[in-house]
Amino acid sequence: MDLDTIIIFGAGSNLAQQLIKKIKCKRIICISRNLKRTNTKKIFFFNDFFSNQKQIKKLVKRKKITALFFNNFTIDNLILNKSNVEIKKELNENVINVFEYSKAIAEIMIENQFGRLIYFGSSRALSSDIGISGYSISKNALIGMMKSFSKEFSRYNITSNCISLGFFKSPLFSKIDEKIKKKMLSRCTIKNLGDIESINNAIYFVTNSKYLTGSTLFLDGGYE
Repeated sequence: MDLDTIIIFGAGSNLAQQLIKKIKCKRIICISRNLKRTNTKKIFFFNDFFSNQKQIKKLVKRKKITALFFNNFTIDNLILNKSNVEIKKELNENVINVFEYSKAIAEIMIENQFGRLIYFGSSRALSSDIGISGYSISKNALIGMMKSFSKEFSRYNITSNCISLGFFKSPLFSKIDEKIKKKMLSRCTIKNLGDIESINNAIYFVTNSKYLTGSTLFLDGGYE
């Protein structure tokens, strides 16, 4: 099955921007506070989902929707130095907002009797590391949320899965000191950065796998 309609939450992230150029589908709806682009016949840009919900709903009526969630906000800090404000911000961006978006888009998917919810996690966050406690907590919470959606919405032909990412080619990663890069990649069985083609293939696989739900696909080069 070819991809029909992709909705990307967090479309301003670098990986999402790469994906927009790469992925093959009939239409893409991009949601991001940071994007200011002109709509085309295929790609539509919105800076907020809820204030544009009626217009978005018209665009996706009777469509087969795959919703992608690129919410990866982190404030690096040691636990003893971390404030309540910082951890609440990470939980809000990576869990609470995603939960609200997921509920809203699931209602549309239920009407369409088809849907794919795909959340992007982090293998480093799932195993945790020094200085990323808030990010780790939020990304582990995301897994629980994904599983909850898979249980409640399977009867509507909606699946819910997570793709846990390792280290991928991006401008941010290219700025990291070479010694630190080498140390980070040493935790991967495959000693190279991932590329957007791998993410594209994973999205296609998950979208077309009607028997796959409540699962985490580890696209991380064997991160340990």
